[in-house]
Amino acid sequence: MTTFWIGIAGLTALALLLVWLPFFRSKAKGAQQTELRKQTNVKLFNERIAEFEVEMQEGRLTQQEFDVLKQEQELNLLQDVNDSNDSAIVNDRRGPLWPVILSVAVVTISGYTYLDLGRFDEWQNARSEAETQANPHQGMTPEQMQQMRISQLEGTVMNEPNNSQAWFSLGHAYISGSQYKKAIAAFDTTIDLVGEHAELLGPKATAMYYLAGEKMTPEIDAIIEQALESDFKDPSTRLLLGMDAFFSANYEEAIRHWEILLTSPRDDFDRQAIQSAIMQAKSFLGTDSIDNPELNKDVEARANSVRVSISVSDEMLAKADANANVLVMARPLSGGMMPVAIKRLKVSDLPTLVVLRDSDAMTPEMVLSNQDQVAIEVVINHDSNPAPTPGDLLGKHDAVKLGSEVQVVIDTLVQ
Repeated sequence: MTTFWIGIAGLTALALLLVWLPFFRSKAKGAQQTELRKQTNVKLFNERIAEFEVEMQEGRLTQQEFDVLKQEQELNLLQDVNDSNDSAIVNDRRGPLWPVILSVAVVTISGYTYLDLGRFDEWQNARSEAETQANPHQGMTPEQMQQMRISQLEGTVMNEPNNSQAWFSLGHAYISGSQYKKAIAAFDTTIDLVGEHAELLGPKATAMYYLAGEKMTPEIDAIIEQALESDFKDPSTRLLLGMDAFFSANYEEAIRHWEILLTSPRDDFDRQAIQSAIMQAKSFLGTDSIDNPELNKDVEARANSVRVSISVSDEMLAKADANANVLVMARPLSGGMMPVAIKRLKVSDLPTLVVLRDSDAMTPEMVLSNQDQVAIEVVINHDSNPAPTPGDLLGKHDAVKLGSEVQVVIDTLVQ
């Protein structure tokens, strides 16, 4: 309170100084200007008289004309001096009236400010309440904020049970809150809504890993294999594998996983943090060079494969038998219609991502890597004939280069 009062007094004194200082400066400046004007007028008077004397000596003025001109200059000088005095009198008459009025106003305002805001405790309490209203999270611990986030997401999925994004976010929130069983259930619900994708399988495997006491289990390994089959560079999966290897002091393996992760086009992970982790692992190994045959193998394999993202239109889905087979085939553009790669799925697996490789060939002689381009056909087959027949549902994509990824929508009824 004392500090607050001292501050009010100091500000009041400063305000009074700002009010009176211009007044005193104005008084001093006015007197100085009056004196300077008098001196200038006298100097001009003397110069003019000297000029008249020179003209009279040269015969251009008579004594009478000189006396008349001199008298005029004396009158002008007298008038100038009187004007200067009148100006000084006017300035004096202004006096300190306005500074006094302003001073009274400043002191009055300062007194009111102290009486009103001087109740510092009440003012501080009101300020705290306003800040709390502006920031409802103020004073909350990270755990409390995390629980509030979970509660909000739980409310969202309760009101919108088909909101896959909300379920996905809830799963991550459960992991952050160390509620791993609930996280697994949330990711399972998301998978039921949108199908099995690497970006869902990776987080599910991570939750299972923590639930198992940060240990790999055969069930986790199977999910990881499934995720990498869908996306070889899936960030969640590679982060999990790298972290497990690092904590097991298998630094070379950790570096391999993280280097593969950095080649992913995804932007939903902290690349700088991964690079720092790689540098730390290399420092433990005492080397800057680590061979990564898995990454090299992946690059070669990608060049000899085709990734097919498959979905089915709502109209065709209504006509499809849920137990029917789905044939995903890569056919050569010329030289026969036998597929060089084929995979079989179920309608219930859709939508999904399929990778066609040489291992999916029907014969050793007809393999995918022998082609530069292939035609992709996806058929929901309602009979035993693998070729599209009337009643089957078809989606296709022509002239696909090896190493690329295409989207195929099943949207045609074969007539």
